[in-house]
Amino acid sequence: PQPYPFSKKRDIKLPLVVLFSKDSIIRRNMKFDFARFPEKVAELNRLHKLVHDLGDLRWKSGKDEDIARWEKAVGDWRAFSGFGYPGDKFYIFENEDFLAELSSGESEVKKMAIKFLEFDPYYYRSGYIKAKLLVRLKNIRLSDSEAGRLRQVVCNAIVSRQPKSEFKYYARLLKNIGTPEFYQRLQNLSVPEIPYIKSRLECCLQPVYWQ
Repeated sequence: PQPYPFSKKRDIKLPLVVLFSKDSIIRRNMKFDFARFPEKVAELNRLHKLVHDLGDLRWKSGKDEDIARWEKAVGDWRAFSGFGYPGDKFYIFENEDFLAELSSGESEVKKMAIKFLEFDPYYYRSGYIKAKLLVRLKNIRLSDSEAGRLRQVVCNAIVSRQPKSEFKYYARLLKNIGTPEFYQRLQNLSVPEIPYIKSRLECCLQPVYWQ
């Protein structure tokens, strides 16, 4: 086994004062409802697929009724998903206010971000959203409990059968949550003989991500 490549605790500098504006996401109560989240993601993906299917039909037929069905499908998907500026519902997690408060270490926003990563949903732009959250979580102070939960998030991401184009951001998070014990855990982690999963594990064991 390779020795643990990094042993110093990162010194994360926080803002001396964190001030929330009247338009703060938390002050406006824009909290995401995680109840029945997997079912909601399934419905979101169904609506998104319908947009593409009806879009293909619209271009092939050119009929007014097919164009109208496609426009309705787009409207239904946008209404259900909350896609668009400033973003809410499924897209609250890439809302600029949300990300700014996460960068400041705001506790409620941090809880939401970690919970989202624990659910690990897969839908349109979800990989980009996870990358944005991981970048900010890498640079804020975390409690021992939060760091522990994120270590499990990394393990789950390694063995996930979902596409993970954003995986390098999970690896970069190790600079903030890595411990000798976790490095050893990854070294001993049993993964299926699937090339992309083995590649993710090898990525996480590279010293560059722990330094």
